[in-house]
Amino acid sequence: MKAASSAQSALLTIVEKDNQTKAAETRLRTLPEHEQLNTLNARRKELADEVTAASTRAADASVAMQRVEEDLATARTRMTRNQQRIDDGVVNDARSIGSLQAEITHLTGRIDELETKQLELMMTIEEDQSAADTAQAARVEVETEMRALLASRDATAAAINEEMAQLTAERKALADSLPADLMALYERAARSGSGAAELKGGRCTGCGLMLDALAHKAALDADPDEVVRCVECGRILVR
Repeated sequence: MKAASSAQSALLTIVEKDNQTKAAETRLRTLPEHEQLNTLNARRKELADEVTAASTRAADASVAMQRVEEDLATARTRMTRNQQRIDDGVVNDARSIGSLQAEITHLTGRIDELETKQLELMMTIEEDQSAADTAQAARVEVETEMRALLASRDATAAAINEEMAQLTAERKALADSLPADLMALYERAARSGSGAAELKGGRCTGCGLMLDALAHKAALDADPDEVVRCVECGRILVR
């Protein structure tokens, strides 16, 4: 195949555009914000679970507290009524009075137990609600940081996409100006790397192969418009 040496030299610019596009694609795929967002999102989920767990514990304790308060109200009412019956002389035989006093003693102990339980539940509710509030505040901070990162990522991605669009347009304009058969050969050679490379110092700068003396001489002696390819990688060798 023959192609003007200027057209062959232009392939190196195509290679540069392709390399720049690949580098831009890599930058887009490996933006640091991606990993940071993944880490923050995992933390956000952990905090959401903490909020749910602490809120659930607080709610369960509140239900238990309601039962304790109902039991307390019942025990206090009964103890007050029994004491009032004794004080008012409603019962006056020793056996009945003794029975009421025994029940009052029992109720006194029961009330002490319920009040202790009430205090414990109050502390539990306070601690769990505080834990839920703390986790929720931390979650809000994480989400705020995530929104900032998303904005930064999107802005960077937009700039990279714009850069790639410009590179694509420039490459297309240059490729369209070159012979179709030369570009077809370039595209086939580019399937395993770049489609062209400079022959420099007897070496293919694409794969690094050093041409033997005969091959190097043949390449240099060939017509400038003759398309020479690397025997190792198949790249078009631009002399």
